[in-house]
This record gives sequence, C-alpha cells and structure tokens, in this order.
Amino acid sequence: MLQLKNSSPFSPAIALFPDADGIDTLYIVVKATFELADRLEIAEEQVPPTLTDEYWDEPGQSSLKYASDMHLGKPSTDVVLVGQAWAPEGKKVRQLDMGIAAADRRKLVRVFGDRVWRRKGAAFSPPEPFESMPLVYERAYGGVHRSDPEQETVPGEARNPVGVGFRGERKKDEAEGQPLPNIEDPKNLIKSWGEEVVPQGFGFIAPYWVPRRDYVGTYDEGWQKKRAPYLPEDFDSRFFNMAHPDLVFDGYLKGGEPIQVVGASPKGRLRFRLPICDLEAAVTVAGQTEEPALNLETVLIEPDEARLCMTWRAALQCDKKALKVEEVDVGLQRLDLSGTA
Repeated sequence: MLQLKNSSPFSPAIALFPDADGIDTLYIVVKATFELADRLEIAEEQVPPTLTDEYWDEPGQSSLKYASDMHLGKPSTDVVLVGQAWAPEGKKVRQLDMGIAAADRRKLVRVFGDRVWRRKGAAFSPPEPFESMPLVYERAYGGVHRSDPEQETVPGEARNPVGVGFRGERKKDEAEGQPLPNIEDPKNLIKSWGEEVVPQGFGFIAPYWVPRRDYVGTYDEGWQKKRAPYLPEDFDSRFFNMAHPDLVFDGYLKGGEPIQVVGASPKGRLRFRLPICDLEAAVTVAGQTEEPALNLETVLIEPDEARLCMTWRAALQCDKKALKVEEVDVGLQRLDLSGTA
C-alpha cells in the first residue's frame, strides 16, 4: 500500500497520472505557508495544495482566484499576488501606483478610482476616491461586446474577457457611461475611446485566456487517431505558467531572492527574502529508492491574509511500475527564514 510520509512542517500531496508523453508519472507537490509578520514565520495553519481551479465567482464569467496545483509541471516559476491596492495611511485617494519587485523583475501599475467615459468635454470622469481596490482582472482592461443578447459567441479581449473598457463593435456615441479600467500600465494609459492596451494585474490567468490557450496544442483529427486521450505533440508546457506574463520567470527561483511589495497593504511596504527551503522527496518503487528534484513553481503573496505560499513539484516516471510505488517520504533538510516582512 502506498504511504505518504511527511517529516516537513509543510503540506504535501501526491498524484499519479500520465505525463505529456502518456507515461504514467508520480507527481509530488509540497506547499509551504509562511506568516508575513515582522519576520517570516512558518504558519501554524498550512494551506494544502489546491486541487482544482477556484474562481472568484462563476467559472467562465469571472477571473481565477487560485489555480490548481495538480498538473504536469511548470517550466519556470510564477509569482502571483492576490489582494488589493491600499491607500497609504487609510486616507482615500483618487489614484495610486502599486507594484511588486521579485528578484530581477519589476511590475508597476496605476490604480484609479471608478471612472466612466464621457462623449463631451473631458474624455472620462474624474476618479472616485477609494481606500482600497481589488486587484482582480474584472477591473483591468478587457471584456466582451455582446451586440445581440442571444449570441453565444461574442468578440472580446482574449487576454482578459472579464475586464472592462473593450470597445468591440460599440460606436463612439455608445461610450457614454461605460466604465474604464481601474488598473492600468502607467507607461501606457488609455487616452481615447477604443484604444487597446495590455490587461494589467497580478493574479492567476485562466486556462482559456491568452497566452495560456496558445500553448494547448492542436486537437484535430490527427490527434484523435494517433494521440488521444494524451496531449498533442505540439502541446507546450508553458500552458501551466499561470501568472501574469510579466511575472513568469525564465527559470526556477531557488529561495533567498528579495521581494518588495508596495501599495498592497494598509501597513505599508512589504520587504522580505523568499525562504530557502532545502526539501527532499524519497520515492521507493519496487524496493528501489529514487530522489527526484523538487522545483519551486509558484510564489503566492497574499498581503491581506499576511500570508506567503511557496509550492514545489517533483515528477518521477514509473510507467510499468505504477502499482509498485510503495512509499513517498518528504523531508526538510534546511530552512532559512532570514529577512523581514
């Protein structure tokens, strides 16, 4: 009987399913949760790996809150932030700049209070004052235009179909009262009706949005005859990178990288270094033990929850020995929590 032993303080999970080539593979996922206090601390309550995609509201009609951790593996690390933009010292503002610096990446957005388009005079109304603003893709550029309520297929912004500001087939005289995005790129702000910009955000990207859907491969008659039910030959593992493209790294982070978050907490700026976690996984198959490498795939920062989650994955092909996997032992050899939050 397969046993999962865990001598680490974190939350592991295992799954057995075919990899991209159809070979039965054992996947080991380890999720570590830390408190973003004055100093980083191991959280008393460890968040388990997410088993399925979780949306803010109705799937297909809202953005992705948490992406599933149960998949074939990412080719590089995602950094994701789930939370809100907060006005400094609790004093309402009409706009603010907030952002994140992670290792060598920098991403900054400008957050506006609610605004609408105007046909006469100024292009849009002045921003309404706000204390906090949800950092969700519903408040970024995007959306669809359904000219006929009975239409099943509608034109839209493939990078963010749940956003606002997408013109579609609307004419300029239809602009009056239409909402503008709350979250924009300060270097490329919307200035005129119908202008197209890159949707901005820090959250997870849904699987049917661009760029993820560009990587799913070709499901045609050839696939049906030669590959089904396995993934097509042109499937690209970048499909599993779920962060905003600006926060998808070129390789795996190792731990120890500096993180700085500005404007996402009422307590002010957050500064810390990612914990260094030397994790190991030992898998015993038919009496033989192997130690597949664990790669850091996801860094999830949740300032409102004062929480940092880090997720690693290891994969071990065990095609004809799948039923002979006896034990998976997850351990922690070293933990370095130096750095402040």
